[in-house]
Amino acid sequence: MCHLILLMPVLALPLFWMFPIPIAAPVYTVVLVVSGWVYWLAMRAMHRPVQTGREALLHDTGTVIGNENGVLRVRVHSEIWTAESTDDLSPGDPIEVVSERDMQLKVRRLGGADSVRLIQR
Repeated sequence: MCHLILLMPVLALPLFWMFPIPIAAPVYTVVLVVSGWVYWLAMRAMHRPVQTGREALLHDTGTVIGNENGVLRVRVHSEIWTAESTDDLSPGDPIEVVSERDMQLKVRRLGGADSVRLIQR
């Protein structure tokens, strides 16, 4: 279906064989304008930043909600994740996501100006 939308100008060319030019030209112009608008919307959508998945988590901030028995739990994007960190973290500490692997986040402690950014979110 999407390929047919992209081919609209080509598919509308037979208008010039079936109708006189005073009728075919305005209809083809409308098809061309609609195609240009659809192309513009598609290109705009393709250049939007990633908003979901692994890429959206990287460098995002969150908060430690628990650290019991060596299992670190953090809240990022209103979701609770298990995490690992080389820093000594306690509940309430602000963190930044460094990477994700096998549904476990690797995090580091935020400090200084970064913790102000967390409060503003």
